[in-house]
Amino acid sequence: MHTTDNVQLEMEEPLTIQVQSPVSTKQNTVCLRFRRFFTLDVLPNEKHYYPVFIIIMSIIHISVHLTTYINIQWRDQDFKDSLNDLWMYYIPCMRPTPYDIRMRIVNCTSAIQNITCYYGDELKHKCFSFLYPHQLWRMVTVNLIHAHWLHLLINLSKQLLLGILLERKYGSFRIVIVYWLSNMGGILCLMLEDSRKSGIGASGAIYGLLLFFTVERLNAMKTNIDHRLLIVMQLILFVAFPIIIITSVTTILDINVGHSAHFGGGLVGFLFGIGMFGCSCPCLSNNNYCNCHMACRWTAFIFLSIYFVFTFTIFFLIDAQYIPWIWPGS
Repeated sequence: MHTTDNVQLEMEEPLTIQVQSPVSTKQNTVCLRFRRFFTLDVLPNEKHYYPVFIIIMSIIHISVHLTTYINIQWRDQDFKDSLNDLWMYYIPCMRPTPYDIRMRIVNCTSAIQNITCYYGDELKHKCFSFLYPHQLWRMVTVNLIHAHWLHLLINLSKQLLLGILLERKYGSFRIVIVYWLSNMGGILCLMLEDSRKSGIGASGAIYGLLLFFTVERLNAMKTNIDHRLLIVMQLILFVAFPIIIITSVTTILDINVGHSAHFGGGLVGFLFGIGMFGCSCPCLSNNNYCNCHMACRWTAFIFLSIYFVFTFTIFFLIDAQYIPWIWPGS
């Protein structure tokens, strides 16, 4: 009996206890904070949408500019000039010119000699004849063209950064509305400044996203007290810092900037954000939807409607003015 017990003991595997080394949470904490910094979540595990719209728009912007760049490098400058003439925001191509101005005799750009050229014919040639002078598609296509690579890079960086963050949280439908309303508001504000000016670029839409993002973060700061420092850092890095850099670059390089278009797009984004999220107001009751909060939202939407009614009314009532680039004939 004693011998059998010894054999069984020898056949059994020795008992080993492995003490696992403590896992360092420092790296995980850094990753979580980094991911938290690039999200707009208020609560953990919130639902995220795919940023389909912003990605598609960015691809279109790159493709259009790359196509113009290739044609300039391999062929000539005519393709870019033609695309700008066809797509840029330009009131004389979108609104009729008075008869007395159209009948002015001007210098001819045609190679044919001994003919009389009129201002209306030259303007029609520059605008292209299709639907002239009611080429309203320019309100959309102005967003797709950029002056140069720096212009594209500045707009694209802000569009991807702000657009992806917003679209992941609020979905494509709302961001499409904010984007294109801000684009429309920007070019209409440019019209109010000077109807003879032309414009290209997506700056109006991007500044709308910028102000919408600002209102959204300020609203999150009210309800997310524990992460106020993080939200302030987001506003500094995503809003204040890019504006300072872009303003400095455009000032140093003496780049012509359509400030009125930025203002108009930003105004639309700001009003839409206030209408969607509301604004800070003291409430006398404990109701979540207090009267002053709802009044603030409705006021924002009313002002937004008034802005578009006012600017579109002016747009459809004005006549295109005389453009100085068509020199008068002798």
